[in-house]
Amino acid sequence: MIDGAHHTLAVRRALLARLPDAAWRLIAAGTAGYDTETRRGLIVANITGYLASLSSLSYALNYALHGWDLLWPLVVGNLASALCTALVPLFHRLGPAAAGVWLSAVIFSSIFYFIAYLGRESGIQLNYLGTAPIALAILGLRRIRLAVAIALVALGCHLAAWFLFPREAATVRADPFFMDQIYALTAVSLMGIIFLVVFYALRLAHLAQAQTDALLYNIMPGEIAERLKEHPGRVIAERYEDASVIFADIKGFTPLAAKLGPAGIVALLDEVFTAFDAAAGRTGIEKIKTIGDAYMAVAGLPQAMPGHAAAAVELACHMVAAARAIGVRHGLELELRVGIASGPVMAGVIGRSKFSYDAWGETVNLAARLQTSGHPGRVHVSAATRKQLPEPCRATGSAVIELKGIGEVETCYIDPE
Repeated sequence: MIDGAHHTLAVRRALLARLPDAAWRLIAAGTAGYDTETRRGLIVANITGYLASLSSLSYALNYALHGWDLLWPLVVGNLASALCTALVPLFHRLGPAAAGVWLSAVIFSSIFYFIAYLGRESGIQLNYLGTAPIALAILGLRRIRLAVAIALVALGCHLAAWFLFPREAATVRADPFFMDQIYALTAVSLMGIIFLVVFYALRLAHLAQAQTDALLYNIMPGEIAERLKEHPGRVIAERYEDASVIFADIKGFTPLAAKLGPAGIVALLDEVFTAFDAAAGRTGIEKIKTIGDAYMAVAGLPQAMPGHAAAAVELACHMVAAARAIGVRHGLELELRVGIASGPVMAGVIGRSKFSYDAWGETVNLAARLQTSGHPGRVHVSAATRKQLPEPCRATGSAVIELKGIGEVETCYIDPE
């Protein structure tokens, strides 16, 4: 899936960049084909399984060194547990919750077996207490009921082990030093597993939030994005008494699109709009949106901008020059029609599930009409915009024209140098 591929790439770059490919393949084994959120949990399950396997191997080694003749059932039990938890990735093919259930069943049963053998003074039952955060990290909020059920079963097992297996009920009476050693090993391994699993889950959530924020800041001004994050349900709408609206589109776009084909025209528009975005950023003007080959920007929102009309004209001239230069590189004639109008503008966030920041009002309509009725390669501006430009100004062709839906308006042209 595309989202999964993007997520994988982001995680590898930000979190696991130093891991060799083989290590990453091991961590992400069996997770391909799931959506991004589910995949995060499955990766956490893999990591938990591997860490639990390493923990079981360390126990097996400790038991074998302490006394094989007495503790061989524990050595065999830990080796079997290590194998079962290492096989977690194989269960992803059975469904998104299969690995979590398998991991819980293996750990719960093996821990109960070990406590029955050594008694509660070994502290092995502490592993049950780490189940709740790990189960939630693996299953996520989508399967919160299953995570809660696993946590409750773990709590029941912990209490049962405590009451059923006091020291005198243990199968083996080990020396106190050995029991203290096992208790310390249990505490260290449990803390390590919980820390690493929760850290990884939180890191993934942080990366996902960072990607979401980046998308949000790309589609609306930073100030508006911050307000939207702080008050998600609040209506964001403002009136700006004086701003300059820019509309631009490419002359002869339809036949050009037919000539270049889908891939060619998308690549060309990407190059053109990237150049426009860079110019808008340099002049401090807010890009609002693109529709096909049309590009809309506003100078003077969401914060007031002194000299917004001059900044809008400067951006328009940069856009005309950039389009021409790109056309020359590709052997094409790219000429823009640009319209600019100044006056009051309303702007705000529209939508609930898919946000967009947009501007509207008479000034916006006038700018769009000026662009439509303008001449390619020239900037068509309203009288209100012309009045705010500093002298000397390259304005020419002043006239009163009839615009559809608006009526007679006074306009002029500015020719880029």
